[in-house]
Amino acid sequence: MKTYPIFAVIEDLPCMVVGGGPVGERKVRDLLEAGAQVTIVSRELTPGLAELVHQGKIHYLKDAFRPEYLEGMVLVIGATDDREVNVKVSAAARARNIWVNIVDAPELCTFIVPAQVRRGALTIAISTGGTSPALARRLREDLEVQFGPEYGPYLDLLGAVRKKILETRRGHPDNAALFHRLATAPLRSAIVQGDRVEVLRLLTEVLGTSLSPETLQELVDETLGEPPWPLVAD
Repeated sequence: MKTYPIFAVIEDLPCMVVGGGPVGERKVRDLLEAGAQVTIVSRELTPGLAELVHQGKIHYLKDAFRPEYLEGMVLVIGATDDREVNVKVSAAARARNIWVNIVDAPELCTFIVPAQVRRGALTIAISTGGTSPALARRLREDLEVQFGPEYGPYLDLLGAVRKKILETRRGHPDNAALFHRLATAPLRSAIVQGDRVEVLRLLTEVLGTSLSPETLQELVDETLGEPPWPLVAD
């Protein structure tokens, strides 16, 4: 299967999951992580999905799938173990030009969901084009070790510094080189070690007088918090 890799922006957009089992729950949580407004269609729900409904985080249609339920949706995922239902979901979505993914049935999809590693704002996606989901999972597991939970606060810090630099010197000819030095400095190692002093020293070394010591201190406090920093996997 040939694919064109993209990251879809679905924040605040209506999306649907058909199927209330464990796979459906995983898909719902992935969509919520992306900021989508999620509706689930199923006669039964896992306890986890029932709790999300109770908390008001997802909308629940306790029914069998009906094509008219897709009206207004921008994306739908079929996660049932009933081939007939999955075919119906795919056909209804295609007829309405809605992106559709049917779990474990690439022939019924207009997009496939890659294996993912998430670390805060960092997302790494892996796809084998449907040829070996097992290999995609293994590669994901390898990357989860290589890219540890420290990448979340690390990227938060890089983003906060970049934003502040652009506020004070947007268009400066040295910005690109400065951002490159920032990304290659051993900040991540200092974060892993919980060494706030070293983080500030490295930032000062890279940025020079671009930002004041007080501003750098504020950015570190905002993004990393007080040591020991809670490096908990996503």
